[in-house]
Amino acid sequence: MTTKTMPQDQYDKIFKEITEFVDKYTDDNVDNHANDIITTFDTNYNRWFQIIPFMKDCKKYAEALMRYCTAIDKQPTYESLQKLSSYISEFENYDLSHHIYRKNLYYSLGITWHHLGKIYDKFAIEAFKKYIFYLLGLSSHTAYSPICYSFRKCTTYLYQSLALEQLNLSSPCTFNDPFDSPIISLLDKNDEIAMLIKSAYLDYVKISCFVSNVMQPFHKDGNIYGEIVRNKRKQEDNISEEFQNELMWAHYADYHRGICIKYHFPNSLTSLYSEPGTSVKYFRDVQYKDDLSVLTEKDSITIEDAFFAKSKAWKYENELRLILCDLNSTGLYDSIDIPNCIEAIYFGVNCANKDIKVIREIMKNRELIIKQERMVDNKREIVETKTPVSFYQMEFDSKKFGSLIAKKLQ
Repeated sequence: MTTKTMPQDQYDKIFKEITEFVDKYTDDNVDNHANDIITTFDTNYNRWFQIIPFMKDCKKYAEALMRYCTAIDKQPTYESLQKLSSYISEFENYDLSHHIYRKNLYYSLGITWHHLGKIYDKFAIEAFKKYIFYLLGLSSHTAYSPICYSFRKCTTYLYQSLALEQLNLSSPCTFNDPFDSPIISLLDKNDEIAMLIKSAYLDYVKISCFVSNVMQPFHKDGNIYGEIVRNKRKQEDNISEEFQNELMWAHYADYHRGICIKYHFPNSLTSLYSEPGTSVKYFRDVQYKDDLSVLTEKDSITIEDAFFAKSKAWKYENELRLILCDLNSTGLYDSIDIPNCIEAIYFGVNCANKDIKVIREIMKNRELIIKQERMVDNKREIVETKTPVSFYQMEFDSKKFGSLIAKKLQ
């Protein structure tokens, strides 16, 4: 009998060795057996590693590698950490579904690099970036195709993003709400490890903010196997459209001198289980809370609270966020390509004619392209629907004082 291409008796023997190693060296006795753990794992590494492609679950090997990581932390050297890093990197290439193992390993690796000395903190931060990558990969499992809106000032920066068909994202530390993305503020400034993780977050996580009056689909009562609720409005008593949000026009579109962009994103924009070393990005609604101070009373913070929790004072925004974690990203700002994702542009009541002219020239002949899978002649095919980008001029509603209407432009 064989397990794929490995003889079953060989597989069973190696798996037994790994299991015995994990059972022998527990968290309680690592301190006293660090040398034995390191020697045993190094000696058997090539043999043990070869069964990974044939394992249904890599848990036992991951636990063995974690024991090794803990032992290295007791007496770290640059050479031993280089070897540990290579072991984790090689393990990372298999069985991508088990992000939790990789998350824990990279977290431990980051701590161990820091323990070696502050001059190695740059390696610690890189490890913590991988930790964040897998942490975020574990927090979302669904790709959406949202329709959402963005209010913007008319600037050269806007013109450039429209011309290049790009979406701009920024670090949470640049946001106008000092309590936004609570994890940035709540990470303990007196804890060196926490500050390194914070550096990784600030350098790595970028967010783009939108308005959507409709919640993203969600499972009723939190049951992932239950009914999916779609098209539920965030505020049942608010029947206006996103582009009619007067506060958003005032606060984010330069007092009605800017524009509002309507996007229709494909679900392919979401990237959940990317190959190692690339990115994770997904949409999630912001949750508005009565009291953010309760977050300080928790021992740990969820991803939902870390990046998608805001005070109810901001509830009028009906915010939807796209979060991006790209290992190749540095600095406070980033951008991604979003070709053919704009459905319409609304010009503010006070938008200057010169800005309208420039934007319409940039967007001339642009189309929204929606790709859908349909049955055609009993075959599944991708059907493209192309629609020219529409333009609207916002005006005061003469029939209802205090309201806005959108007039379509030719």
